[in-house]
Amino acid sequence: MVLEQEIPRFASWIGPAVLQYLTAAAVATVVAAMLTWLAQAIGNGPLAGGDRVYRGVLAGLADILATSPRRVWALARLAIQESLRRNVLVVLAMFALILLFAGWFLDPASVDPRRLYVGFILAATNLLVCLVTLVLAVFSLPADIKSRAIQTVTTKPVHTGEIVLGRILGFATVGTCLLAIMGLAGWAFVVRSVSHGHVLEAADVFDVTNGEGAVSGAEGRTSLDRGRRHRVELDGRGGGVAETAHGHRHRGTVTGTTAAGERTYAVGAPLGLLEARRPLRGKLRFLDREGRPSIKGISVGAEWSYRQYIEGGSAAAAIWTFEGVSPERFPEGLPLEMIVRVFRTYQGNIEDGIHGTIQVRNPTSSLRSESLPIVAREHSIDSLLIPRRINTVMADGSLREVDLFADLASDGRIEVWLQCLEPAQYYGVAQADFYLRAGDGSFAVNYAKSCLGIWYSMLICTALGVMFSTFLSGPVALVAAIATLLVGQFRDFIARLFTSQVTGDSSIVPGGGPIESLYRIVTQTSITLELDPTPAVQVMKVLDTVLLAPMRLAASIFPSLASLGTSDFVAGGFDIPGDLLAAHGAEAAGYALACFIAGVFCLKARELAS
Repeated sequence: MVLEQEIPRFASWIGPAVLQYLTAAAVATVVAAMLTWLAQAIGNGPLAGGDRVYRGVLAGLADILATSPRRVWALARLAIQESLRRNVLVVLAMFALILLFAGWFLDPASVDPRRLYVGFILAATNLLVCLVTLVLAVFSLPADIKSRAIQTVTTKPVHTGEIVLGRILGFATVGTCLLAIMGLAGWAFVVRSVSHGHVLEAADVFDVTNGEGAVSGAEGRTSLDRGRRHRVELDGRGGGVAETAHGHRHRGTVTGTTAAGERTYAVGAPLGLLEARRPLRGKLRFLDREGRPSIKGISVGAEWSYRQYIEGGSAAAAIWTFEGVSPERFPEGLPLEMIVRVFRTYQGNIEDGIHGTIQVRNPTSSLRSESLPIVAREHSIDSLLIPRRINTVMADGSLREVDLFADLASDGRIEVWLQCLEPAQYYGVAQADFYLRAGDGSFAVNYAKSCLGIWYSMLICTALGVMFSTFLSGPVALVAAIATLLVGQFRDFIARLFTSQVTGDSSIVPGGGPIESLYRIVTQTSITLELDPTPAVQVMKVLDTVLLAPMRLAASIFPSLASLGTSDFVAGGFDIPGDLLAAHGAEAAGYALACFIAGVFCLKARELAS
């Protein structure tokens, strides 16, 4: 799974986030007040315009403070009834059709079926729920204002804030019900779609003998199902686990014998497909081909610099330092799991993979274990259990068995070294690619967490739609809300681009700012090549920095639904951290609050009676 930034602890994240939120709110408030005063000053004069703005602010604050929960819920029920009258439940029929015909287009023999099915279902659920609530939100209030039905409400003892909050709450309730039904149906669809079985026939199994000629077990291959087979190894007691293929494995057992004396076998359900790993990740550093410390690995010319590469057949290494390692946490040893990408300078036999080694070292004494062989294959998560008792290499080259935690760990810290053995081949890794499997969660709970992330997106869409509908017509409000969400999709990219421009580190975002990008397009210069530091290039970079500064400030205000998505965790088989969900929840609540306040003032300023 790609994890470009570490997930911070919520306790350490919330303080700076609240400060940034208040700063952005203060700037937006001042800008809105100045624009409102300017508009009022043109028609009524500077002093009268200032007085109108002052009185409007006081009236809006008093309106918000006078909000009654009973009246809000009454208006929310009206919004729910309005949604039902608009036949919003038709979207459930659309989702049912998607599930019925999805099997025609989704390949069950995919390399990663879990990612295929989970990603598709969560994406479809997210799109339908957010789109339905957004359309409801943007067309409801303008329709009431146009038909003057809003006057029936405003003549009652109802405040403007209660109208806005009631509609947000009502449409969010409708979206929550839709999401619950779609989420449950989607979960059942995923579980049913990835479930499969294999058959192990006696004719496909052969006995394995030991050095003395006695039968010590058996091995064979399962039947072809979902486009794949598994090699099975059975021990002398008739049990074993099939080889991992396409991210899962099966358990095989001998169930008995037939009348003809042939053994019968059973192959269990797939293991490892629907799971929620809880990883313990470490810090990554590199050694170059001479064995010297390096900030990063080798670039192989890939435009995406997430993974760095180490050269095979040299002293180059990728080193992860793990903390919090203890025998209480890992009683059987270190369950290491890894994703190693391969860059081949020559093809060779692609089915054999690229050979390398894993070593465990003490970060203080540099005591190292013997090399453990691995074979890197694409599109798979490899696992390696480092045992409690392991051989270490002494100064004279001899081996001595030691305890993993007592001798190779130092204050709960331990190092894992990865090296590639084959010359002219390269291993590509990122910090999140190596981790210790510290536990497992429930896939159903993890799926529910991802649906909670969809709920956050739905809440933001609803609040945005209601806010824009307070001062725009329905179609215009829909376009404005969609444009806001589209700009927010590039928020993280603009932030990284600004950081790359200020620090001069082109590896963060290659290609430079808008002017440099235009220059590269005209001159057909690759974004992976550094430009010569001529005076013209320096001026171009300075201008890009000046242009990106206001873009970075403006983009930080827009909500990014992409950053709220957690489907990659579920599709990759990783448990969604609670700190991440809490941070996303705080962000969604912050945007909903801002849209509510802005909607109150916009609706207050509008002449409803005209």
